[in-house]
Amino acid sequence: MRTPGGRHGKQEKPCFLQGIGYFGPPAPLRMALRLALLFVLAAPVFAAGPAEAPAEFAAEIVRRHGGAERLLKAFRMEETFSLNGGKKTTDRTSILQPPSLWYVGKTERVSESGKGSVCQDIWMWTLGPLVDPRTKLADAPDASVGGRPARALKVSGTIEPAIVAYFDAETYGLVRIDWKGQQFIFSEPKEFDGARVPTHCVLYGKDGKERMRTDLRAITRLARLPADLPAPPK
Repeated sequence: MRTPGGRHGKQEKPCFLQGIGYFGPPAPLRMALRLALLFVLAAPVFAAGPAEAPAEFAAEIVRRHGGAERLLKAFRMEETFSLNGGKKTTDRTSILQPPSLWYVGKTERVSESGKGSVCQDIWMWTLGPLVDPRTKLADAPDASVGGRPARALKVSGTIEPAIVAYFDAETYGLVRIDWKGQQFIFSEPKEFDGARVPTHCVLYGKDGKERMRTDLRAITRLARLPADLPAPPK
């Protein structure tokens, strides 16, 4: 006959998780304690949930901005900007059809510069690359922007070199772009003609110094480009 001390006469300590031992709680209470412990251990996992895949995250960003049909495609933009941290401001009106056309007055900037990339940062600002089937999406290290968590997406295929775009983890709004060693910080989102976009941008150069600051005053969606604009050279 075994004694409460076990085979060698030493008292065995009751096991809390397994509920064995002669001094453990009654069986119903043991089961309740097990379930409570499992819930506590699993709660952080269920609370965090699995991260969305890049394509799913991009689709949710577009959905929260009203869907692909709400994104800006051809539009007139009025802004006030300053350069290199200066106090002097300049008003400018542009007509854009990213990523290939950007008119200031009668001058088309993309073809004039000979650089197709001159309008690609604005295209990312419209979220256009997220609905282009040629775009490749990948995760990038997340960050904190303005003291708030932001999820990063690496966007390539339609933009070269790749852009890393950061979106607020709660609102899914664009808050930062890292591109070509420069950093664009966005804030103050507003809705214009059904499109919700950030209206304030500060651009920092490779040296970390402010290069440009701009505030959008108005955006008007265009059904087509004005007929009096010159066709860009082929």
